[in-house]
Amino acid sequence: MDAPVRRAADAAIAARLEAWLQAWFSARPAAERVVLGAYWPVRGEPDLRESMAGWHRAGHAIALPRVAAGDGALEYGCWTPAATMRPAAFGIALPEPFVLLAPTLLIVPCVGFDLRGYRLGYGGGHYDRTLAARALPAIGVAYDGCELPGFEAAGHDRPMTAIVTETRTITRQ
Repeated sequence: MDAPVRRAADAAIAARLEAWLQAWFSARPAAERVVLGAYWPVRGEPDLRESMAGWHRAGHAIALPRVAAGDGALEYGCWTPAATMRPAAFGIALPEPFVLLAPTLLIVPCVGFDLRGYRLGYGGGHYDRTLAARALPAIGVAYDGCELPGFEAAGHDRPMTAIVTETRTITRQ
């Protein structure tokens, strides 16, 4: 995608994700602390950093993932718009210092996805292990062009609660 098309797609994904989150927030007790486990975009993933800053301004805690142990679940650390970011494994930036937070919802980038709600990532299985360790709602975000007609999900793969693209919000039935 060229830059203007990507920016427009990112804005459309952000707007659809915001609508999904507003419905999710409204179904939660008002006093409940929400920690949104987001991600720092790499390799052409949808860029939601402006949305993350908006969620922070709205009073929600934002946390970014890091690989804790080679084959373990992800750990999440507190992020604010003023956070100092440092490069880490796989070219992913992390907030410094890394103060652990436990997310109540994950926003997960998808390299590919299908209509059943399964996603493809970069093959490390970190998100799947995280979801296996903690039953959390997980919203995949992807561009429409990342949809695959179907693929064989592995036994450890966890379907997303919903997948948001620039034109659709796909929820599991």
